[in-house]
Amino acid sequence: ALVAVVARCPTFGGKLTTFDPNEALAVPGVKQVFPVASGVAVVATTFWAAQTGRNALRIIWNEGPHASLSDAAISKELDALIASGGRVADAVGEVGSVAPATLIEAVFEVPYLAHATMEPMNCTADVRPDGVTVWAPTQFQSAPSYMAGGGTRGVAASVAGVSVDQVEVHTTHLGGGFGRRSEVDFVREAVEVSKAVKAPVRLIWTREDDIRHDYYRPIAKHAITAGLDANGAPVLWKHIVASPSIFAKFMPGFVPEWATHLAGPLKGGIDQSAIEGAVDLPYPIPHREFRYAQARFPIPVGYWRSVGHTHTAFAVECMIDELAAAAHQDPVAFRRDLLRDSPRHRAVLDLAAEQAGWGMPAPDGHFRGVAVHESFGSWVAQVAEVSVVGSAVRVHRVVCAVDCGMVVNPDTVRAQMEGGIVYGLTAALKGRITIEAGRVKESNFHDYPMLRIDEMPVIDVHIVASRSLPGGAGEPATPPIAPAVANAVFAATGRRVRSLPIRVAALV
Repeated sequence: ALVAVVARCPTFGGKLTTFDPNEALAVPGVKQVFPVASGVAVVATTFWAAQTGRNALRIIWNEGPHASLSDAAISKELDALIASGGRVADAVGEVGSVAPATLIEAVFEVPYLAHATMEPMNCTADVRPDGVTVWAPTQFQSAPSYMAGGGTRGVAASVAGVSVDQVEVHTTHLGGGFGRRSEVDFVREAVEVSKAVKAPVRLIWTREDDIRHDYYRPIAKHAITAGLDANGAPVLWKHIVASPSIFAKFMPGFVPEWATHLAGPLKGGIDQSAIEGAVDLPYPIPHREFRYAQARFPIPVGYWRSVGHTHTAFAVECMIDELAAAAHQDPVAFRRDLLRDSPRHRAVLDLAAEQAGWGMPAPDGHFRGVAVHESFGSWVAQVAEVSVVGSAVRVHRVVCAVDCGMVVNPDTVRAQMEGGIVYGLTAALKGRITIEAGRVKESNFHDYPMLRIDEMPVIDVHIVASRSLPGGAGEPATPPIAPAVANAVFAATGRRVRSLPIRVAALV
């Protein structure tokens, strides 16, 4: 197979104006240079030749209408969407009629995040007159009928001009997926290049390609107003989420104004993936309302490990902690009382608290925080033990209790809990994609860092024995870790964390 790389416009919505291939073609091993839908392809006998050829290209880009887009403009638009009120996703009681004795208002923010899989995107394609063979680390071999594009098989068939029945897909080991490989942009490129050169092609992305051309975890802002009665019991919860829609790209005609009849992922014209974990609040607060305001930015978004739960759990569990503090109650006791009719939430909360030694003195300089969350049919509680020295937050230990129903292989469950925790902890402490001049600022692990082995906490996983139907294990450990750490930081500093990644100097 030949090897291909693609030069892509650095700005979102930008397009190719013109390019000079001559210097690239002068590189030994480079065979062809030509435009493709996503930019300019360089095809060579080796990756090194293809990459060297790409670096030698002279390209002029039309940076498009979003070349001035920045984090500041995005944040301002999210604020405006919250102010607009969005549309109601669910409501219980009468939020306008209650007058709490104590009222707390808070805005929680999370940034765009890249997936940063260990193996960057790649695909090998062989387009022939009688069909297409694809070898790809894909999570999306085919698609349900309501999704535009048709997954790997549908896209390959469309680009190659053959029927879906003429496409054969070999799924390789993923090298990490986390939702990124449910996109098929890299498959499209490989098939397009193979069709053009009439030969098998291995298309390879560099780490810089991967960081700057991802389908990112959506940015989100949560505005929550919550209140306690005179006895310290929660009586009011008003919650609005402003965030881009993941599902809108699968249904290009979707707009909230006409989609109120839809069920499924866009039920009521609201992207359910943006509000999952919030709209199904487990705490029985009598007057509550949930709203969603869809943001429309040119930055592509997609599934990221645990999808909407990654940011809804952070907002909900941090706010619950704030209510507990306002009520002068212990955070675990406060949750236990509210979860009296939610036995599986309460069971994991009790187990994690017991195993973490909640209520007993922590080691000198260490402080604990707690969070509990249900997602993908599983219940997870975590207690994080942290220290804060200057501006440095260090997580020393995480105690995790999980009820994922019937367990076949406990070692696998423990491994998934550990993996989900380190993935979420990386995001909580380090993860941020920055938008400047219409493009992603970060490029590799020097400026989009991962948690390193010497930063890894001790993780203790405890599995609740159950005969219930099996739930998920790959994603449910990720949502609770950020709020557990944030709540531990409050215990250490007396200052609330309302934005990620955690920056002690910026705490309110």
